[in-house]
Amino acid sequence: MRLGRIQNNYTKEGFELVAAQGLDFIEICRNNQAEAEDLIASKDRVKELIKQTGIDISAVGRWNHDILEGGAIAPEKLEHYLAFLDCAIELGAKTFVCGCNYDASVSLWKNYSLAIEFFRTLIAHADGRIKIAVHNCDWNNFIVSPKQWEVVLGELPELMIKFDASHAYNRGDNYLAQLSDWGERVAHVHVKGTVHAGKRFVDDPPAGMDDIQWGSLFAILYARKYNGDLSIEPHSATWHGELGDAGVRFTTDFIRKFML
Repeated sequence: MRLGRIQNNYTKEGFELVAAQGLDFIEICRNNQAEAEDLIASKDRVKELIKQTGIDISAVGRWNHDILEGGAIAPEKLEHYLAFLDCAIELGAKTFVCGCNYDASVSLWKNYSLAIEFFRTLIAHADGRIKIAVHNCDWNNFIVSPKQWEVVLGELPELMIKFDASHAYNRGDNYLAQLSDWGERVAHVHVKGTVHAGKRFVDDPPAGMDDIQWGSLFAILYARKYNGDLSIEPHSATWHGELGDAGVRFTTDFIRKFML
């Protein structure tokens, strides 16, 4: 396993920060089409920074999806996804992370059919050059748990999962059972803490000072022979600036104890 982090500042300073933190790679996450286009426009500079620093791009992802509309896959938006996928491949990423929104104008069956068609198109376009993984975040994405994985991943054996225990925990799901049952389909793992007080969400602090059972989680990863990347996701309303940097150091030291 390798340990890196999400770093959406893909300038020289961003790469140098990741190197100074002793991490192995960068993951880039884009939340809309404009952000995706910015990465595409910056890809030559990013490739040069990879050469200069030795820090590679492990995964490229797109969140906040709007691919389904009016009972169909929007053709222009599909072309945008394919162009972004090409960018990820050109940057040498191992995994392309994405999801699929739910179109309330059509039935659940139609949504499943369209989602399968969408992911199948991405897989065919990738042609083995990169893994396609659906994230388990439910921000404009409905393929988040075993109920949906059984349908969509059951139909698409090449489709993988980007797993973040905090999303399952925040939904009240059994994240350890999900990881155990679906571990062979996990291509990429996010490392993000989360804390609840009673039934109320509090914050997403550094992993290691949160509610996730990280020891059990890693035991399952080893049992399922996971040997992919672990990506720290700073995602807190509290941990910013110097405190945020300290949080990444804390997470790095904590998680490395489990990396044997």
